[in-house]
Amino acid sequence: MKKVFLLVLVLFVFLFSNVLGSGYILDDHSVIENREELRSLSAVYKSFLMPWHQNQPQQGNFRPLTLFSYFLTLSFSESTAVMRFINLIIHAANAALIFYLINMFYSRKMAYFVAVGFALLPINTGTVLSLVGRSDLLSAFFVLLSAIFFFKEKYIWSVFYFFLALLSKEFSIFLLPATVLLSIFFKRHKFSKVFKISLYYCLALVPYFFLRYLALGVQAFKSQSSVDPIIGPLAFVGLKERILTGFAHFYFYLRKTFIPIDLSPDYSFNQIPIPRILSLDLILGLILFFWIVFVFFKSNDAKLKTAIILFLVPFGVISNVFFVTTGTFAERWWYFPSIGLVWFVSAFIKKRFENKKLSTIYTHCSQVAILVIGIFYLYVSFGQAKIWTNERRLFVSAAERSPNSVWARTNLAAVYFKEQNFYLAKREIDESLKILENYPAALNIKAKLLWQEGRIDEAESAFKWALENDLNARNNRDLYRSLAILKLEAKNYTEAKEHIEKTINSQAFGDIEKAIYLDNLLLMHIEGLLESRNNSLSDQEKNVIKNLIDHIKGF
Repeated sequence: MKKVFLLVLVLFVFLFSNVLGSGYILDDHSVIENREELRSLSAVYKSFLMPWHQNQPQQGNFRPLTLFSYFLTLSFSESTAVMRFINLIIHAANAALIFYLINMFYSRKMAYFVAVGFALLPINTGTVLSLVGRSDLLSAFFVLLSAIFFFKEKYIWSVFYFFLALLSKEFSIFLLPATVLLSIFFKRHKFSKVFKISLYYCLALVPYFFLRYLALGVQAFKSQSSVDPIIGPLAFVGLKERILTGFAHFYFYLRKTFIPIDLSPDYSFNQIPIPRILSLDLILGLILFFWIVFVFFKSNDAKLKTAIILFLVPFGVISNVFFVTTGTFAERWWYFPSIGLVWFVSAFIKKRFENKKLSTIYTHCSQVAILVIGIFYLYVSFGQAKIWTNERRLFVSAAERSPNSVWARTNLAAVYFKEQNFYLAKREIDESLKILENYPAALNIKAKLLWQEGRIDEAESAFKWALENDLNARNNRDLYRSLAILKLEAKNYTEAKEHIEKTINSQAFGDIEKAIYLDNLLLMHIEGLLESRNNSLSDQEKNVIKNLIDHIKGF
């Protein structure tokens, strides 16, 4: 175990040393960077009473143990390099646990191959280097511990680690049906024994859902209302469409695992459309899925069945067939299923050749092929690391690899707009609106581009159109603020006040106190202008308003 841990850790530190200290990206901002509460001693207990995203229980995500781990890290360092290094440590520890688990059933050589093979998969690079990816890393760590104690029949410890896995990420719920199947097909327990063991694991759900309810309220049991139709379009289609797409996703995950030539940070709207019945992706997914199911029932090898269970059951959770998630497809979700996949493929190949005498030439060729593939995977992972630790590179890469993604093109436009490169921003926004003409985030940037060009009436219309299409009201605050400032500059103080009052009544995300404070400050400023009187604001508050206006305009 120690050798695997040190090998993976040293290799990854060497490979990613130049990018460990890169900044926060995507969800890192709302989960970690902007969370002052994680930098307070009260986080010792508040971590277990907070939603994953700051003040956003409607997302339905509850990962207190991962938040607590951020608190521990931030208590001694604000460095993102330290935070990513801890991610590498957990990833290396997972490889070591995989080695231990496989070595319980196979030779040390086989255990080394599965553990190191899993650790090197490029599809997992984003999980390891993304700071919020720690939820997947910790979840896998505790699930592996739970599985190890399950096989040792130390069920109390196994349930305890299952509970910790749930507190790391909700996805760990897959271990409950997995243990039932393992009890039946690996342990070959009778029904009464299977029921008794299942009851142990169900008991862990009681304190978990109690804490979840304290943190999320009624959203503890539902989150589909918060799903963005662009990020999670499968939440808005029927079961048949989700099943068909699930098989297509199965193929994509397998291909991207072993042939990682087109990994992408984005798989949102329009990236993997619901497949037609005769779609090649769907057909290949069906063939591969049912072939694995066939192998499961045909084989008498309980160890091979175990690998398939630990592969297919977690895939079922992320497939959007049984549980509708807030997304559609993500490489980061594949972290644990890839463990079962590498185990299954390795065990299947071993079983096929274990009774055959292989020539020396064949053995040497196989070793060279494995070495070449390993070097190629390291090369791809190195390229992926540059993407996942730089927000600008990530959006550029997403737009290049997912050119039909309205999300990717809009985010790239936002990057160009922030850099004052309005020509490129306009080009990306035009492409975004060709994909989806009523995407609120794209309309928001279009309105600002029109504003920058002095086309005030068109800008106002674009802002209002964005509001009409902002179904989850996630952009309402920014849009009403922009309209208020647009009218403020036109000296139409009455309408400016109306818009800022709507802003105050809009749903706030992130740092709610700061958002309300800024809106009230802007309202006081507008009211002073409306009543033609001197503002009672201090010079510091006036400076805050000026910075807010500059930030919202962006030009």
